[in-house]
Amino acid sequence: MQQSLSRPPKSGYLPSLDGWRAIAILGVLITHDLPWVMGGRSTAAYKGYGGYGVELFFAISGFLITTRILEEEKLCGYFDIKRFYIRRVLRIQPAALAYLSVVALLIAFGVVHDRWLYWFSALFSFRNYAWYSFVVPRNGFFTGHFWTLSVEEHFYILLSATLFFFKKRRLLILATLYVLFQVIAHLERVYGTQQFRNTEVQIHFLLLPAIVALLMQREEVSRLVKFVVRPWLVWLTTLVCLTVAIHRSQTHPWLPALYQANFAQRWIYVVSYGFLLFILSTMFHPQSWTTRVLETRVLRFIGRISYSLYLWHVLFFFRFAGDIGITNHLLLALSGRPTKQIAAFVVATLSYYLIEKPLVRLGHKLAPAATPGRPELADLPVETPLNSDAKLTV
Repeated sequence: MQQSLSRPPKSGYLPSLDGWRAIAILGVLITHDLPWVMGGRSTAAYKGYGGYGVELFFAISGFLITTRILEEEKLCGYFDIKRFYIRRVLRIQPAALAYLSVVALLIAFGVVHDRWLYWFSALFSFRNYAWYSFVVPRNGFFTGHFWTLSVEEHFYILLSATLFFFKKRRLLILATLYVLFQVIAHLERVYGTQQFRNTEVQIHFLLLPAIVALLMQREEVSRLVKFVVRPWLVWLTTLVCLTVAIHRSQTHPWLPALYQANFAQRWIYVVSYGFLLFILSTMFHPQSWTTRVLETRVLRFIGRISYSLYLWHVLFFFRFAGDIGITNHLLLALSGRPTKQIAAFVVATLSYYLIEKPLVRLGHKLAPAATPGRPELADLPVETPLNSDAKLTV
């Protein structure tokens, strides 16, 4: 039986999101690199800001995953949680397992001096609760970046369970969870027990985009956001916020350290939530110059391999962490500049085309989605919409 549609099926793919993923991973690479010296000036004072790329990844994931689930539910009449997890597992786990397998071999042969506890915590998605201390050598470094994957896995479980078991008052439930986690994080901060990589501290960066995705299902909200959230306005707001932050840091150096810490804590919320506004602005205004830049071929390619690049780059960017006990001549040679950038992109590209892409296709074959998503998935079957204009022919 062959399905023919009276109109082209809707695609869940937004090219600009690949551009945002590229910006996010480039920020992470800058942070995990040694400082550059350009024109006699070092980038050491600025490279730390690339760490916000993690929050940008969170904003993309929280908004996109929630939107996809709601869209599938609307088209098909239900949320198939089994299919959701089949696609998620085959999207995330194969590349991660490939990387962890290589790290396991390096540990077994004494090339990398890591504790197996950290490796297993990365494998079973609790790496953000098994964080190493800053000692020399730093055990667990080569799986340390799995803390973000752990947070995302915990978010997927929480989100999917909420949307599956609760058909009504979802917005209220997610908003309550958002407030609850904020309270828990605040109490941990007050009593000095907070670790900033813990799920309860970081999950709000994913929950807020999920809440916004729920709100966007209301037509009046969607129209209002499209009218108000324009790229030029978001850029202007960002510039004003940056100017205020710089002014405060330069004109009030006498402020107590506690105030400065609190201001920094508030600032990360402003920056990170601002990412969501940028994503919405480019989504609703595809003709803007910001969106067009994000959709250039180079950025879209980097965005496509960004997950593999995030996984594998640590093997080559370890020098920024100081002495972690690496004596292997090959790894040391590949950790130089520009060999580490070349090696990271080559390995990430191979990982994408040999592992990620084939397994993503397999996931969509085993558990068809309501929309094809990326163009390379357009030839795969999609779940038949409940209320569609589709005509089935033999």
